[in-house]
Amino acid sequence: MASFLAAKTKVKHLTDVDIGKILGLAKGNISQRKIASFMKCSQKTIQHTLATYLFETFQGITSRREYKRKTTEKEDEDIIRVLKENYDVPLCDITNIIGLPISERTIRRRRSEAGLGSYIAAKKPGLRPENVKERLDWALRYKDWTVEDWKKVIWSDESSIWIGVNPRRQWVIRPKGERLNPKYVKKTFKSAQVKVMIWACFTGERLGPLVVCDEGGIGANEYEDILYDGLFSLIDDLLEPPKDAETIQVANENTFLFMQDNASCHKAQEVLDFLAEYQVPVMQWPAQSPDLNPIENLWTEFKAAFHKRFMELFNHPSKSLEARYRYAEVLNEVWYTIGQDLVDRLIESMPRRVQAVIEAHGGWIKY
Repeated sequence: MASFLAAKTKVKHLTDVDIGKILGLAKGNISQRKIASFMKCSQKTIQHTLATYLFETFQGITSRREYKRKTTEKEDEDIIRVLKENYDVPLCDITNIIGLPISERTIRRRRSEAGLGSYIAAKKPGLRPENVKERLDWALRYKDWTVEDWKKVIWSDESSIWIGVNPRRQWVIRPKGERLNPKYVKKTFKSAQVKVMIWACFTGERLGPLVVCDEGGIGANEYEDILYDGLFSLIDDLLEPPKDAETIQVANENTFLFMQDNASCHKAQEVLDFLAEYQVPVMQWPAQSPDLNPIENLWTEFKAAFHKRFMELFNHPSKSLEARYRYAEVLNEVWYTIGQDLVDRLIESMPRRVQAVIEAHGGWIKY
């Protein structure tokens, strides 16, 4: 016992964490000299530690302070009930609802003990019963499609981009007191808000064109122009016969299938007649279903990549015509740098999306 106490006295300047590190390094066959250098202590201290403690049995010598629990079992049940009933209320207000003399920190502990967490609410379009039925019917129609089948679909969508606005939440690692250091500040440009509307499409074989739309809304006439410039250009590439081919391929549902959502300009009768005239087969799309369109996920990556490029090239947004032309060039530059790997992964997710809709009985899915 005396020798153990002597050994304990000699290494008392080491914390449990230090001792654990020493034992772990020694277990990894690191030499005592290197361990002493890493821990910034003498090799004799390392020798003493290894002679006193075993890696397999070390539990630490610092006793943990025990705190008296501030709530009873019944009060804990009431806290969890109130948390579940008021899931969208801030914790600081939950303490007032509960009416117990406890802190927000205690509420947070009870929440964690019950397996509850605090998360950003998912944003999904509202689904009426008819929307749910349409989604389920759509999934059942395509439940047997393979990835190769899904590669035939021309996925399309419009999206708006706020120039100079980072589409993602930005976290930074910084020293304390450096909150306003320009290096760590997320810059915004309120004085010159510039929005650009874009349209794009892709298939399992390639990215289609990205079309930067004119200022203003997109009506049926504008949408027909977009289809001329974007969709038909991709279809021409898909149907281009091999060199020296003696036959010409005719488009049908076995060649490609065009997907567009139910935006009013898409469903305008003149647009539907226009597509029928050029024999473009169109997929029947369920309303309120952006989670079924893989291009929605591509937009997330594209917007983040464009913002990064914008910050490299420009000081601030501009509403000038010259700037808008330049933004269009950069948008197309970024669009064609999107890797085929990302497109492949998105299309490969389609059988899983379909199955998820079936399992959700037409409800929301995680995509």
